[in-house]
Amino acid sequence: MELGHTSAPDQPASAARSIKLNLRTSLVLQAFNMISGLELARGLGLVHRGQLAAAVLWPTVIGAIATIGLQESMTYHVAREPRNAGTLLGSGLTLCAIQSVAFTIITLIAVPVALGRHDAATITSASIYSAYVSINVFGLALSGTLNGLHRYGFYNAALLSTGASVVICQTVLLALGFFSVRVLVIAIISCYLACLLFGAWLTRRANPGRLHIESSTIRRIFSYGLRSNISTTSSFLNQRLDQLVISAFLSASQLGLYVVAITFTLFTPMVGMSIAVGALPNIASLKMASERDLLARRLVSLTFVSSVLVSVPIIVLAPLLIKLFFGSAFAAGANITRVTAVASVSFSTTRSLEAVLRGVGHPLAAGMAEVVALCATAASLAILLPLLGLIGAAWASLLAYTVSGAWMAWRIKVVTGVPPARLLTPDHAMLQLLYARARYLSKRASRRLSSRA
Repeated sequence: MELGHTSAPDQPASAARSIKLNLRTSLVLQAFNMISGLELARGLGLVHRGQLAAAVLWPTVIGAIATIGLQESMTYHVAREPRNAGTLLGSGLTLCAIQSVAFTIITLIAVPVALGRHDAATITSASIYSAYVSINVFGLALSGTLNGLHRYGFYNAALLSTGASVVICQTVLLALGFFSVRVLVIAIISCYLACLLFGAWLTRRANPGRLHIESSTIRRIFSYGLRSNISTTSSFLNQRLDQLVISAFLSASQLGLYVVAITFTLFTPMVGMSIAVGALPNIASLKMASERDLLARRLVSLTFVSSVLVSVPIIVLAPLLIKLFFGSAFAAGANITRVTAVASVSFSTTRSLEAVLRGVGHPLAAGMAEVVALCATAASLAILLPLLGLIGAAWASLLAYTVSGAWMAWRIKVVTGVPPARLLTPDHAMLQLLYARARYLSKRASRRLSSRA
């Protein structure tokens, strides 16, 4: 039985299933990211690690902008019209082709200008990596379709394939002694292309129906995506603006230090992103406002509480973690890690807030919050980076994410009537669930320790 051709599933159960899968996938992906970061830091060293970061940074940012909200738009429309999935997918892929060509050209023009302070080899590597733009656009359209069809297993399998293939490829190259910036760029692009083909196969297996192109559907997808993309692009720029500025005005070694310092703070946002992926299709499918509000409160409060729990150990153990995993050459970034770990709590929570606004049909409201935050980031970087150095960039991120979260919480209150304090506070049922889960994990850990003893 295909979900694309049935009535919508029970939303609370569907959301819970999606979140569980997404969290497990996120943990595995973060483990892959840690292994990848460790290999890159130790295999390339401080300077070459910065060169690789510079080479992939600008195509990655432009590639994110190039999607113009396609993933969220496909998820939203497919979740609401599962019987029309074939037409939505065919129209969405047509839109992908147009956007890919336009933004790849932009990338090839922008890279030499943005990386003018770097050597020719880094600029050439970045130009090669511009292939990421097209791969990312098509890949996100496919994953958005899978998520909208509630095919969470397929969706997460596509994500895992990317992380696994990159780590395996890097490990082989490191073992063979072919660990250079140029070789790594080509290898990573090859992995992404293989994973795109895998994602296309999974989407076909999900049986969205016969592909069909409709001009009116293309306009609907683009319209929602454009409104949603204000949020997506601004949010992504908020995450990357500090690195973009560092890559343009500071040295490769400073960029390398900063990139490694924020590695551990990527754990916390995985919580919010995982919950947001499950929140959007399920909130969008609910018809009753009271049910939407309750599900929104539970998901946002779960994000906030979980994010705090994940970040506290990172803040406390930052110096030890960096030295242990990346070496003493990167130890100077410990305080950057601590500040960005606090910032990641705000950022993680905004992911679920953003999903709520999109799910109730107000993507532009989330977008305006991210625009305000982006302006705060730019202003803060202009002041704090020259004044405080690299840690100033970390403080700028904290300010921006807090502003974004406050704005979104206020907009949710306007749209739904749920106040911010209520959104962040778990209800009684959620507290019982968290308590029961904590007891289960504690007993499970105790049994394992007893069996080993």
